[in-house]
Amino acid sequence: MPSLYEITVPVFVRALRNLDHILSKGMESGVDEQTLIEARLAPDMLPLPKQIQIACDAAKLAVTRLAQTEPRPMADEEKTLPELRDRITKTIAYLEEADTAAFEGRETAEITMSFPNMEMKFTGQSLVTEFTLPNFFFHVTIAYALLRMNGVAIGKMDYLAGGQTVA
Repeated sequence: MPSLYEITVPVFVRALRNLDHILSKGMESGVDEQTLIEARLAPDMLPLPKQIQIACDAAKLAVTRLAQTEPRPMADEEKTLPELRDRITKTIAYLEEADTAAFEGRETAEITMSFPNMEMKFTGQSLVTEFTLPNFFFHVTIAYALLRMNGVAIGKMDYLAGGQTVA
């Protein structure tokens, strides 16, 4: 059975690299950058920058909670595609600093998440499988959809493989 580290850090890093790839294609697309920055799937959904910020935060907070590392807050101030790409780069660097050993035995650890109107309790394993990974991929997928619906020429392999050849 894969470890908590194996089902989090490498998965997040790969998806964030692919997200960076599709943002780079957005920059090269000729589509007006402000159009992409303001893009929403529906009026009550968050725009592209927030989707990327939340994806990055989901990955960072998983490591913080599971490996019990110091949080690394990032201000949600990105207003351009290069700034969003920089945030992804910083998030990947944080993830790659994670000590594999710090995840050991955390599968059954109780982790409580507090929100303004509720509290959620998880084990380390259920946090990853029932909350963090679905939340992370929801926001990565929405970012992909926002770019695609606004004319950026990206496809499934950009999402899955970041433009790299898959062996």
